[in-house]
Amino acid sequence: MAPTRYWQAASWVLLAGFLLAAALNITATAAGFATNHLADVTGPAWLYIAIRGLAEPHRGTRIQRLFGRTPQRAALLLFLASSATEVTQLFWPSGLFRGRFDPWDIVAFAAGILPLFLLDRRQATARAATGTAVTPPQ
Repeated sequence: MAPTRYWQAASWVLLAGFLLAAALNITATAAGFATNHLADVTGPAWLYIAIRGLAEPHRGTRIQRLFGRTPQRAALLLFLASSATEVTQLFWPSGLFRGRFDPWDIVAFAAGILPLFLLDRRQATARAATGTAVTPPQ
């Protein structure tokens, strides 16, 4: 299976996990990790794959060119943006990102993004070393 196929499969699995967590929360079902942290792990991870264009490497959108140019940029921006939504809950619990501040959510963001970042960076380094680096569409 080509690397793109793995990223496509991961994208679908992460999206399914995020939708499951959303459905459980909408129906007010208490399901432990699935309702407390599953969306925090899968949402930013799915966005990482989308922003980097890993599942569709030849598509190239403005968002991918702006935020997903490098694995480092995509991972850092997503982690900071996700963490910012959590931190706003400290000061504005009834605001746009309603909820209760939970530092474990920030850990969950990192747990979702970090493995994808490391694998993506490893693949990018290997492609560059062999001269088969995929150039993002302009």
